[in-house]
Amino acid sequence: MRPLTIDLAELAFALNSEDLDHHLDLLSGKIILLLAEDADPELEALLREEPERFVAIEPLPASAGLGLMQEFLQEVSHPQAYIALEQALAGRKAVRTFNHILMGYPPLLQAWQDFEAARLHELALDWLDEHELQPAS
Repeated sequence: MRPLTIDLAELAFALNSEDLDHHLDLLSGKIILLLAEDADPELEALLREEPERFVAIEPLPASAGLGLMQEFLQEVSHPQAYIALEQALAGRKAVRTFNHILMGYPPLLQAWQDFEAARLHELALDWLDEHELQPAS
């Protein structure tokens, strides 16, 4: 495995960002966001000329986000919040409803944000491992 200095929080964000085109620059370790409406011609040329230098970062499927919410639900001990969150995940617009319900429980909202950040960090490490990369210490 090749060590690479990389911002794991940025990689976690890229993995959790649907509809955005992120690439990892294997030379610099930087996460690059490509915007279709504001394309950088130099960057596009570099991607064409040195494709082996970049790895596309495919976002996690929506089902992965719902899976994280299901995992978090198992840690919720507040009975009313548990029932409301469980119903949210079983209904339409589950993500939006789940987040809306958490707004009514600030300590749970913080716990969810901490849980999600920790799990996304783990998923970022898994992604690096799958690509035979390791974060530099």
